[in-house]
Amino acid sequence: MPVLTPTDQLRRILVARTDGLGDVIVTLPIAVALKQRLPGAQIAFLVTPYTAPIVRRIAEVDEVLTITEVRSGLHVLKAYKPDAIIFAKPDFRLALEAVIARVDVRVGTGYRWYSGLFTRWVYEHRRTGAKHEAQYGVNLLSPILNGELTVTMPKLPISSPGMSEYQGRLADAGHVGEFMVLHPGSRGSAALYPPDQYARVANALLTEHSGLSIVITAGPGEEELARNVASGIAARERVVVLDKLSLDGLSELLRAANGFLGSSSGPAHLAALVGTPVVGLYPGLPPVWPARWKPLGDHVTTLVPHPDESFCPECGKKHQPENCVKRIAPERVIEACRGMLIGKDAGTTDYIS
Repeated sequence: MPVLTPTDQLRRILVARTDGLGDVIVTLPIAVALKQRLPGAQIAFLVTPYTAPIVRRIAEVDEVLTITEVRSGLHVLKAYKPDAIIFAKPDFRLALEAVIARVDVRVGTGYRWYSGLFTRWVYEHRRTGAKHEAQYGVNLLSPILNGELTVTMPKLPISSPGMSEYQGRLADAGHVGEFMVLHPGSRGSAALYPPDQYARVANALLTEHSGLSIVITAGPGEEELARNVASGIAARERVVVLDKLSLDGLSELLRAANGFLGSSSGPAHLAALVGTPVVGLYPGLPPVWPARWKPLGDHVTTLVPHPDESFCPECGKKHQPENCVKRIAPERVIEACRGMLIGKDAGTTDYIS
């Protein structure tokens, strides 16, 4: 094994996670662990321009770098000159660029065909889903940090521009009072719960809570899905559909909400990060089950399909029945949201019995 820069001499450490919002949020504990153990080091994150606004607000992250069409990974690495790079998301091209840029300490999984491009390895198969994604991420620090590596989520400070943005959007829609957020989309990262079943849940909650409204959020390309959910809600005057929110605006909308309901998605992780109670609808088998991907927060409840729930027409043909979120009975979702809204649900993880 080559002689590499000792841990106590690492001054600039780059964490690379260039995928979705939820993936980046559950990678943030790496920054917390590094700052706790190496307080003198500068910690940078390499992310997409989309997720950068959230990462920039994290106190444990000193610098945020992005790859764009005109700014390649090689350009970033040569300009930043990190002593170490942690590949929280394996990426062949970026790994090759790190070699070309002569980054000394390159930490990644030992199970990829290109793992020889790394100089330190961690041998864990994530597809088994035995641990949470945040723990897999923090464990990538084991080649440079000794001892137990624990997961601690950072705090996300309030964004004043984000607060003004969401408040203005709600005011324009004529909304006042308490609300919960319903996010039916996932940007293709997870199976979706049917719009009519979301509407059924919303109708029940609005009937039970006279002062409550529903805010349906939509990411790019999810506008029609949000409108489909809204069309099935009887009290249409108590429903607001918000799209094109910035991530700062979305974070502050979620912070102000009484609760969040949705599938496995970036907004679910963002809601938990700002301390909002979450009810998440998940597949029941690894690697996409809650054991690996549930949002990390004090009041997070996840539901998965149960064996006694009816199959959909595609169960056993296009997907495993245990992973079919369509099977989750609306009555169970309503019950979980009831607990969330009255503040008595401390958060539970549902598993297939």
